[in-house]
Amino acid sequence: MKILKNIEKAMNIFTWIFCFAAIVALTFNVLIIVVDVISRYLFDAAIIGSSEYVSVAEVILIFLALGYTQYNHGLVHITFFMKKFPKLSPVILWTLHEWLSTGVAALLTYASWMQAGVIDKLHLTSTALQIPFYPFYIIMMIGFFVYTVVQLYGAFKSTIALFNKEVRQDVMDNWPA
Repeated sequence: MKILKNIEKAMNIFTWIFCFAAIVALTFNVLIIVVDVISRYLFDAAIIGSSEYVSVAEVILIFLALGYTQYNHGLVHITFFMKKFPKLSPVILWTLHEWLSTGVAALLTYASWMQAGVIDKLHLTSTALQIPFYPFYIIMMIGFFVYTVVQLYGAFKSTIALFNKEVRQDVMDNWPA
């Protein structure tokens, strides 16, 4: 179906933008660690707050790469329903799995949004550098939102696969191993 191919192209661009930010965070993380190690070796002095820089870069890395990783089938899939109900069609079970995963992802997005509001009101910061936590909860919420959008696309695609042989074959070809 042509519309699914267009949506897939848009999803690829959408998730890649956030993944690029995660790549920048990973590069920053590596550079900070290398400079800190060299500084400790040559000057016997560490970069002040290097562990906090690494921690916030990891938050950016993990949550902004989440949607891209899911879109490219890089996450672990738990096929609980497929093992518990072997007589049902795998496409029906996969559709159920996708919709339940979408619901969980939406709850994670909502919970991170609520947590960001609590953190903002408490004005919590890191210890050494006083980096506020609030922006990183927003990044976490954005990451979960992108993940939810990817899951929602998978749920719609697997639902369409119930009724369309061409889409069903595409879904089955991309089934996680």
